[in-house]
Amino acid sequence: MTQTETCDVLVIGSGAGALTSAVTCAKAGLKVLVTEKAGQFGGTTATSGGVLWVPGSRHAKALGARLGVEDDGDLVRTYLRHETGNCYDEARIEAYLEHAPRMVEYLEDHTEVKFYPMEFPDYHPEAQGGSRIRSVGTMDYDAAKMGELMKTLKGELPQTLFLGLAIGSTLEMKQFLAAGRSPRAMAYVIRRMARHFMDLAVKGSSQRIVRGRALIARLARTAHDLGVPFWLNAPAERLIREGDRVVGAEILRDGKPVRVLARHAVVLGAGGFPRDKDRRARQYPGHARTMEPVTPAPVTNVGDGIRMAEEVGAQFNAELLQPAAWLPTSRLPGAVDQNGVWPHLTDRNKPGFIMVLPDGRRFANESAPYHDLVPAMLDAFESRGADRAFLIGDDRAIRRWGMGFVRPFPIPKGRYLRNGYLTRAATPEALARKLGIDPEALARTIRDFSRHAAEGRDPEFHRGESAYDRYQGDENHRPNPALGPLDKGPYYAVRIYPGEIGTYKGLKTDEHSRVIGQGGRPIAGLYAAGNDQSNVFGGSYPGAGATIGPAVTFGWIAARDIARQAGLEVPGGA
Repeated sequence: MTQTETCDVLVIGSGAGALTSAVTCAKAGLKVLVTEKAGQFGGTTATSGGVLWVPGSRHAKALGARLGVEDDGDLVRTYLRHETGNCYDEARIEAYLEHAPRMVEYLEDHTEVKFYPMEFPDYHPEAQGGSRIRSVGTMDYDAAKMGELMKTLKGELPQTLFLGLAIGSTLEMKQFLAAGRSPRAMAYVIRRMARHFMDLAVKGSSQRIVRGRALIARLARTAHDLGVPFWLNAPAERLIREGDRVVGAEILRDGKPVRVLARHAVVLGAGGFPRDKDRRARQYPGHARTMEPVTPAPVTNVGDGIRMAEEVGAQFNAELLQPAAWLPTSRLPGAVDQNGVWPHLTDRNKPGFIMVLPDGRRFANESAPYHDLVPAMLDAFESRGADRAFLIGDDRAIRRWGMGFVRPFPIPKGRYLRNGYLTRAATPEALARKLGIDPEALARTIRDFSRHAAEGRDPEFHRGESAYDRYQGDENHRPNPALGPLDKGPYYAVRIYPGEIGTYKGLKTDEHSRVIGQGGRPIAGLYAAGNDQSNVFGGSYPGAGATIGPAVTFGWIAARDIARQAGLEVPGGA
């Protein structure tokens, strides 16, 4: 006989959107259960930067006042209309702009979550309405406060750690990257590593939780204090529907099916479908449709939430500008999961790097936002008959910035040369012959690019003209922070893939996060948040934190609606 459990709200998944729903519902007095397919909680968020794009937050207002930058709802709407084009969803965007700042206040005032303001340009800052004050980061958290929860908190991607240390803010990353050539930066790194090794010696692990993992830790600590149980290694297999209402789900726990009946709602936050090869084949463009996924997204994110919702009549929204939040990636030879994948967020933006196809020619502005770069790569694959791209840097760039898994000087790079991840040659022509690239074309590309880069310009793709490009470059490099010649051999290359952070296409929802059925009406009792929900920005990426911001905001919106339907109020959420 199948075991039956009951709760008020069942939350499927444990990323930031799911846990925000769980915490907010529990704060309202509802009995909540969180189930997670993996053996650790945290989802995609735990390995993210932990940044949220929240126009109008109290942090944005304070930062704007300090910098003399004005921002208001009309400017944000103008910017989002530019970003989303024909996919502008007015009802949901209005809900986002109204509730995202309130969500920040609620979490900071009523949970362990704390944010800090970031001066970070929107991804198209020159567009009308663009700004540099809309992102917030998550404050670091003390592992000592987690207690037993630390044992099941999902860790950082191990490849992004330095001797076991997780690097926190953008400013701290700059210190680490500059340590090989700046005494001040080296002194900072030495102090930071000393504290890290002291933690290892005394307490057995680093005691500083950073970025997205800190956001998850803070939410989980709050949930635990509210008595919310987490079922791990407990995949949801199907939703339970009675009449027109979803009333629970069948969960596989300890290898046995358990019927979990939810009196008020089920919230889907299972992470989208980046590992679902069949749906990728139907929804992705070009080469990405058939390639093996090369993504830092968890291997468990195979579209369970979307599949279960469709089985009870939910609509899947495929009418977006892009199917995923794109990200250029590289992969170690023989890698089988996300731990062998590198997200190229910083190296390609620095002076001394370019990207080319096998014809030896560039295809885009290498410093462009990651969500712009990959579509340009896919288009170039189609138009130029290619399926490979390469990031190329000279010796000076590699020593300063590293390249993917390869760390900056003085960390050795021999292992990556031996295993084939990194390719090296004395000249551009020799490098090209090793990679199967047109030698004469590559040499000409590097020569022409370098001549212009020394002058601080890129007439072909206008790299370094945007404030975003310059922000991501080297602020101490002249005349342009984003541009530098490749003129100091030897030369190095890494193969780049069109990867993704997570998926954008997903379940159609309304401004209350309710899942929409085939008849165009909400399915009673069913909500979605995070990457299970169709992207509110229509498949665009307006700024840093434009995936986690909507996940947390619509997770909060879902919880408020669930509480209201139950006749309860969310403290501080009015």
